[in-house]
Amino acid sequence: MTRKSVSQELKRLVANTIHLGALVEQALRRALTVLQTRDEELATLLLTNDHEIDRLRNAVEKQAIHLLTFSQAMTEQDVRLLVATFSIVRDLERIGDGAAGIARNILQLPFEEGKEPSFSQHPLDSTGYLSEASIVQELFQLGMEALHIFQETMKALAHLDVATARFVWQEDDVVDVRYHMVRHNLMSAFWGTPALTAIQQDNKMLQRMTYFLWMAHKLERISDHCSNICERILFIQEGKAAIVHEEHDGM
Repeated sequence: MTRKSVSQELKRLVANTIHLGALVEQALRRALTVLQTRDEELATLLLTNDHEIDRLRNAVEKQAIHLLTFSQAMTEQDVRLLVATFSIVRDLERIGDGAAGIARNILQLPFEEGKEPSFSQHPLDSTGYLSEASIVQELFQLGMEALHIFQETMKALAHLDVATARFVWQEDDVVDVRYHMVRHNLMSAFWGTPALTAIQQDNKMLQRMTYFLWMAHKLERISDHCSNICERILFIQEGKAAIVHEEHDGM
């Protein structure tokens, strides 16, 4: 394979990676819609399309493995791009898994038999602030923050933009702060008066709160995966080794 052919194949590899990112963004947007609407049809579609994300990740990896055999025709930066691709598509696929996990959790939400399956607007605490509906809205806002971080990450990846990658890397703290606020409010619903109020309103509500905790974790993990991708961009452009945020559990 000539140097020109290798360059063309690398461009195709990048294009396929960006396309994978577009599918993941679509999945994330759908997950946030499902969170607000509990649209079972959309949730099922999201879960079905998750297989396409997995398939494209595998295809990109096979393409990258094939190109490794022609590394002698590449520049040092080309080789770094090729090596980084394996990690990037893994993080993209895991973000897609998180979106699918949220849809799956929504489909599994238990509601009390004989009552309308809706998120209660009634307050769980004396301030009138904390309610199931308000927590769902906080989850949605956390998801929107994570979506914004993801979009900026994909822009940085498309142009191998170091400045944007560094900015996104620092923005991870914004998602962490919102995540801890959501987590605090969720945990406060598990004891004292809020827990008693929740049980009185709907004996399945505390079970739903547990699912919400899992969803919050999945949304927070998106920014970690984005940080990994941004670190890979720095590696491609500057040759600096990256420290990866690994998964700690399978929720």
